[in-house]
Amino acid sequence: MSKTSEGPRIAIHGLGAMGLDIIRILHRRRANIVAGIVRPGSDKEGRRLGELAGVPGLAVTARGDAARALREARPDIVIVTVSTYLDDTQYEVFSTAVKAGADVVTLAEEMLHPFATDSRLARDLDALAKDHRVTVTGTGHQDAYWVNLVSVLAGSTHDLGGVSGRLSWNVDDFGPVLAQLQRVGTTTEEFAHWLTAVERKPTFTYYALHTLADVIGLTPRGPAESITEPVIAQRDTYCKTLGATVERGRLLGYTDTDTLHTKEGVTLSVSSQGKVYEEHETDFNEWRLTDSEGNPTLHLRNSDLKTAHTTCATLVNRIPDVIAARPGIVSIEELPQLRYWTELHHG
Repeated sequence: MSKTSEGPRIAIHGLGAMGLDIIRILHRRRANIVAGIVRPGSDKEGRRLGELAGVPGLAVTARGDAARALREARPDIVIVTVSTYLDDTQYEVFSTAVKAGADVVTLAEEMLHPFATDSRLARDLDALAKDHRVTVTGTGHQDAYWVNLVSVLAGSTHDLGGVSGRLSWNVDDFGPVLAQLQRVGTTTEEFAHWLTAVERKPTFTYYALHTLADVIGLTPRGPAESITEPVIAQRDTYCKTLGATVERGRLLGYTDTDTLHTKEGVTLSVSSQGKVYEEHETDFNEWRLTDSEGNPTLHLRNSDLKTAHTTCATLVNRIPDVIAARPGIVSIEELPQLRYWTELHHG
């Protein structure tokens, strides 16, 4: 696909907290933003992206008719920041971009490794993307901090028996939809009922573990196993994104722990805590490697992270890689080493 001298033509579908941060990053990179898309009827429809993102001079208007907006804007790549999972609604978002002849890069966590669940929608989307000779890729914070950095760490040991991680992220950084998904403000009884009554989709880290196994060269013995535990407020805590106080004894969020066993005998596990932070708490990622006898060998900790921003920055830096990739759904294990691009031209 040829690109203009201004770089690839970029559309953003989804103008929540993440989409607007991506616009700010793109603007600082002097990227060629040609369209912004919201759901029909959104209060953002008809408003300028510059006004929404606080970027003076960006006069592109947010539009609710995705198919028409893409047809008229002719983007080379569409950034999608709509939701986490590949459901029918998300499939429609992706397929609309694909049918418009645009590559897709998304923050949807399931798209990091959508074939890990043998998804019918993933197979259909892969075939559609190949037919239209475009690429669909999922990326984000987990690309850098849960896969690439950990695989490099594993590459510095001669005897790998296990990889275990702990990480924490602040619900307030990601908007009200994710706060609700993390059950913020519910009682322990409501949470227990939700765990037993709802057929949960795989966790965020489920897909990352399967991707990490692929990158390291391990073969899963089955799907990752998950355990979920509530994080209870020890005192009244204000949730900025919901505009409400979480009372003592109610949920600030929860922790998912996923474990993946492999045929090579290496066990991969990670505990991901998403909650409303109290004062002075910060994001972190911590990884520990052990040898085949369970002895600790290597340790990596990334402290005081800004997970939401690194998620957006990682996606922007993946744009040239996605444009250059083969058609179809391409997971990050097929892409080059993540790197910083001063400009978004490939090559």
